[in-house]
Amino acid sequence: MKRTFFLIILLVSFQIITAQQVNVKGKVLNSSGNPVPYVNVIVENTQLGTTTDEEGNFSLYVTQLPTVLTFSHISYEEKKVKVVDQEFLTITLKEKVLELEKIFVSAIRAEKGKTPIAFSNITKEEIALIYTVEDVPMVLAYEPGIYAYSESGNGTGYSYVSIRGFDQSKIAVMIDNVPLNDNESHQVYWVDHTDILSDAQDVQIQRGIGNSLYGSSAFGGSINVLTEISRDIPYASLTLGKGSFNTNKIRAKFSTRDLLSKNFTINARVTQTTSDGYREYHDSFQRAGFLGIEHRTNNLTNQFRALIGYENTNLVWDGVPAELIKNRKLRRKSYKAYTDDFLQQIYSLNTKWEINEKLFLSNVAYLVKGAGYYKNYVTDKNYYEYNLDIYNEYPDSVELKLESSFWRRRWIVNTYYGTVPTITYKAKSYRIDIGGELRYYKGNHFGEVKGFSDSTLNEKITKVYGKKWYKYYQYYGMKTPYSFFIHTVYNIHNKLVLVGDLQYQYIKWKLDQKKIGHAAGHKLTATWPFFNPRFGIIYNLTDNLSVFANYGKAHKEPADDQIIDADDVWSEPVMAAAEVIDDYELGIDYISNLFSMSLNYYYIKYFNEQLKNIDVEQEGEYDYYSADRTLHSGLEFDFAMKPADNIALHLNFTYNNHKYISGFYKNNKLPYTPVVLTNVLLKYRVSDFFFVYGNAKYVGKQFIDSNNLGKIDPYFIADVGLNIKLKNFDINLKVNNLFDTLYETFGYGYEWNGTYYAFYWPGATRNIFGSITFKL
Repeated sequence: MKRTFFLIILLVSFQIITAQQVNVKGKVLNSSGNPVPYVNVIVENTQLGTTTDEEGNFSLYVTQLPTVLTFSHISYEEKKVKVVDQEFLTITLKEKVLELEKIFVSAIRAEKGKTPIAFSNITKEEIALIYTVEDVPMVLAYEPGIYAYSESGNGTGYSYVSIRGFDQSKIAVMIDNVPLNDNESHQVYWVDHTDILSDAQDVQIQRGIGNSLYGSSAFGGSINVLTEISRDIPYASLTLGKGSFNTNKIRAKFSTRDLLSKNFTINARVTQTTSDGYREYHDSFQRAGFLGIEHRTNNLTNQFRALIGYENTNLVWDGVPAELIKNRKLRRKSYKAYTDDFLQQIYSLNTKWEINEKLFLSNVAYLVKGAGYYKNYVTDKNYYEYNLDIYNEYPDSVELKLESSFWRRRWIVNTYYGTVPTITYKAKSYRIDIGGELRYYKGNHFGEVKGFSDSTLNEKITKVYGKKWYKYYQYYGMKTPYSFFIHTVYNIHNKLVLVGDLQYQYIKWKLDQKKIGHAAGHKLTATWPFFNPRFGIIYNLTDNLSVFANYGKAHKEPADDQIIDADDVWSEPVMAAAEVIDDYELGIDYISNLFSMSLNYYYIKYFNEQLKNIDVEQEGEYDYYSADRTLHSGLEFDFAMKPADNIALHLNFTYNNHKYISGFYKNNKLPYTPVVLTNVLLKYRVSDFFFVYGNAKYVGKQFIDSNNLGKIDPYFIADVGLNIKLKNFDINLKVNNLFDTLYETFGYGYEWNGTYYAFYWPGATRNIFGSITFKL
C-alpha cells in the first residue's frame, strides 16, 4: 500500500513538471511611480504565486491564459488584474491605512533593528516547505543554537528541544501568547499538540532572556507559536499522508470570512497522527483540533482560539546499551513499559484596542485544562509503600516484606487560567508598555493500583473497592504567580535605540498532601519574590549594519519534585533555592539585497543550576542535583542569501562552551550540550509551483554525565524534499537521513563496581514521508 501511495505521488509529480507553462512578467509601482518590493503576486483561487524583487519586478509561470492575478502588500490596497496575454505588465498600487494588528507590535515580540536580542523567525512559507508530520521541536532544530530529539527516534510522540543547551524546562514556551510550560515541573509536552505547525502564522525563537515579560522564566530562550486565523480567500482542504514506521496523518482544514458578518473570520482544523516509531513499543496516537474566530473593526480586534489535543503514547525510558547501539536490528529492540494518556484544552482570547493613535490596550485571557495518566506494570512492590494493608492487619515491619505485582496509574488533573493586560503609549521617539500577569493553577495528583498478582490481596481489595482502581496517594499542588512589568524603548536619534525592562515576579506555592496510609500528609507553602532588570542598546551604523548589546537577570522557582516527591511515601521535603542567571550578550546584524547575516556572543553566569539524570532504579523518574556555579558561553552565526531569484541558502553555526566553574566537577563540561551545531538549508524553485530543498545537519560531541566519561559521538545527517503546489492539490515528499546514518540523540551513564555503563536513545535510519493535500 505504501509503495502504491508513493508511486502515485511520483507519477503525478512527473506529469505536473512536464506540463506546459506560460510566463507572465511585470513591474509593481506605487502612486509616486517608485517600485514596490515584496509584493505578493498570487494566481486567483490557487496557492501559486511569487513576490516582487527589490526593483518591484516579478516573473510568474501560470498554466493558462487568461487568468487573474492578485497583488497584495501590507502597506497597499489589494488589486486584482486580469491577464489575457504575455505582454509586460505595469501595476500601480494605492497606499492604505495600516490595520491595527500591523501597526501594534506586542512588547514580547522582537523586531530587527529595534530589539537588542538574538532571535529568528520561521515564516508560514518556510513551515509549509519543510514540515511534514514531525513534532514542533524537530522543525525548530533548523534554527541557530537549537537541538531536538524524540524518544521514538523518528520525531513523533514525545519530543524535546533545547536552546543553547538549556532544556525546555528552562525555555519560556507560548502558543498564541499563552504560557505553555507546566506550572509544577516547568516542562513542555509537545506531544499534546500534533500538527500545530499547520496552523502557524509564524514561530519566533528568542535566544537568551529576550523579551520574556511574563510566563515561565526564559533562561535559554523563548518560543512563541502564533496561529493564523485571517485568510483573504475562503479555503478548505484535506491532507492524507503516509510514511515509514507505519506513520500516518489525516488532516481537514476549513477557513472562511464574512460568514457571520463582514468582520468575522473563522478557521478550523482536525488532525489525526499515528506512528509505530523507530524504536519498538514507542507507538503514538495523537488527535488535535483547532478553532479560531476573529472579529475586527477599525480599532478593535478580538481573536478567540480553542486548541484541543489528545495523545496515547507507549514509551520506554531505558536506552540501548552502548555495545548494541551500532547494531541496526538490536538498536530498535525494546519492551512494553509505559502508556501515557493525556487530554489538554487551551482556550484563549487575544484583544487589541487602539484607543487613539498613541494609546493601545491589549490583553491575553486564557484557560488551560488537562487530564491524564501514565500507566505501567510494576513488580515485587511492598505493601507499605502502596498502603495495601487496608485492614491494618500487619505491623510495618511485615508490610515491608509482603510484596505483590500490579498495574499502576499516576494521574494529574489540572487547570490554570490567567490574564495579561498591557497598556502601551507610543510617541514619536519613545514607547512605554506597562502590564502584568495574574495566574492561578491547581493540580490534583493521585495514584491508583489494580490487578494484583497476589490472589488474597486482590480478593481483599476487590471486596471493599469492587472493580474500581484503588487509590494509594493523593495531593494537590497550587500556584499563584503574579508579575508586573515596564517595557521602554527610547529612540535617541535615528541610529541609537535604548531598551529597558523592569519585571517583578511574586510566586505563591502550596502543596497539600493527603494522609493516606503511611503518607505523612505534608502541608507545604512557599513564596518567591523576584526582581528582574534588563537593559539593551542598538546602534545602527548604516542602513544595513547594526550592533547591539544587552544585559538581563532572571530567576526561576524550584520545580515541585525538587522540593518533595509527594507520591513517594519515603520522601521528605527539602529546602530548594531558586536558580539565577546573569546574561550578557553582544551582536551584529547585516542586511542587504543579496544576503543577511548575524553574529552574536553570549556569556551567562548561572547560580544554583538544577541538573538531572535519569533515575536508573526508578524508570520514569529523574535524580536532581545542583551546581553552585556554572558558566554558559557561546557564539552563534546565522547567514542567508539569494544568489539567484529561484535559489535560497540558509546557513547557521553555533559553538557552545558550557562548564562547571566550582565544586567537584570544576572545569568539566556540562552534559547534554553539543559543542557544535551546524545547519545548511538550500531551497531551489524549479518553477512557480515546484520546489525542492535539502538540509544538512552536523551535531558535535556532547557528554552524558558530569564526570565526562560517557559521550554521544558527533554525527552528520541530511534530508531532502520536494513540494508541489497547484490549483487543486499540493504534494509534499521528504526523505529523512538520506545517507542512512546510525546516530544517537540522547544518553545516560553511570559507574558500578569500577565499570562504566552507557545507554542511548537511537535516531531513526533513512525514512520517508509523503502527503497529498486536496484543496477546494
